[in-house]
Amino acid sequence: MPYSTKGTRLLRNPLAASAYSIPIYVSSASQEDQKRMSWLQKAAHKEIRCSFLDNNTPYITPAFSCTPPAGSGVSSTGVSTPTPTPWPEHTVSNQEPLDPYSVNMMHLELFDNLFSEECCSIEEPGRPDLMTTRIYARHALTNPYLMHQMLATSALHLSTTKTDTRSTYREYATGLQNRALCLFNEANPVLEVTRANCVRMFLFSSGVGLHLLCETLHYQRDSLESFVDRFTHCLSVYRGMLAVIDESRDLLLESELGPRLKLTQALMETRDANGSECDILGTMVNTAVIASCSRKAYQESISHLQRVFNAQRAAAGTKIAVPTVLAWPALVPSEYVDLLRHRQPEALIILAHYAVLLHRCRDLWLFGDSGRFLIESICRDLGSQWQEWLKFPNAALGENSGT
Repeated sequence: MPYSTKGTRLLRNPLAASAYSIPIYVSSASQEDQKRMSWLQKAAHKEIRCSFLDNNTPYITPAFSCTPPAGSGVSSTGVSTPTPTPWPEHTVSNQEPLDPYSVNMMHLELFDNLFSEECCSIEEPGRPDLMTTRIYARHALTNPYLMHQMLATSALHLSTTKTDTRSTYREYATGLQNRALCLFNEANPVLEVTRANCVRMFLFSSGVGLHLLCETLHYQRDSLESFVDRFTHCLSVYRGMLAVIDESRDLLLESELGPRLKLTQALMETRDANGSECDILGTMVNTAVIASCSRKAYQESISHLQRVFNAQRAAAGTKIAVPTVLAWPALVPSEYVDLLRHRQPEALIILAHYAVLLHRCRDLWLFGDSGRFLIESICRDLGSQWQEWLKFPNAALGENSGT
């Protein structure tokens, strides 16, 4: 659909596919890239509806009612659901009417956890102007879908730290996110990106995508094959955020998120800290016997990956460059995702080099030991003829943490 004179655009709701409290912004590229973003947006729409809003998906008792107002014409069938155990005091009986003065202790725990030192470890304490958790919380207080996604992220965090009750927190994380998507779709049957709503739209799309990505990094460990299947699915969803963000990039840069977004963009464009981490990858794909379209996809992915390594170096060990680590999956071309989905050796080796960045951020709960898991799994999966290209990732496992 055409742009309006005010710089906004009406979009069919793509379920705002993608990331959380660390905003990511990368400048839009060519018309070809923009076409790719549009295609991915549609693909992400279908994938999220399929995986999150099917009839068999369990729901968690909402922090806010998902029941539409009387006379809205929207059915509330299937919305009311039980809360999981093992905490009986958190269970809401379906046989009794809800007490308007009751307090859901689980939701309070999740909200309080959002501001804990460990949960906020992803933000740079010395730069309050770059902290976005409180911005998210402020908007969440008046937007139920944001609140549900925020609590879902908190539950995901607690699932990584409280091992004895991990399954319950994971169930809350999934159920609250499903409810967030339900509420978002009810509130936005047609998505209009405006100056008034661009921040909350961006925060929500960021929250959903990062949640999916981090859940995959932590919990899809049965095999490299199962991880890659889930990871590539998440990449398609995660990258769908670009189509949404691109509609409001100028408005976002002028918003309260502007300082964070501008810094991320500047780090990705740095020219003063160029490195050579990915030089060996360039040699690998340039000498490989592969189709020209595959070579081009690999080269583009490698170029973006080197930019992230450069950004990390320019940030001098601080956490201000963490968003750039999350930017790479959103930047790689769709052709690379397809090659990775089919577990082509070159694609896996590039992923192993990306895992170095994850490993260097292993002290952050978002990533944990996912970098080590990926590097070791890829090295085991590939034959001896590929090991020379994996020397750098293997050596990185002996490094001290970079955060």
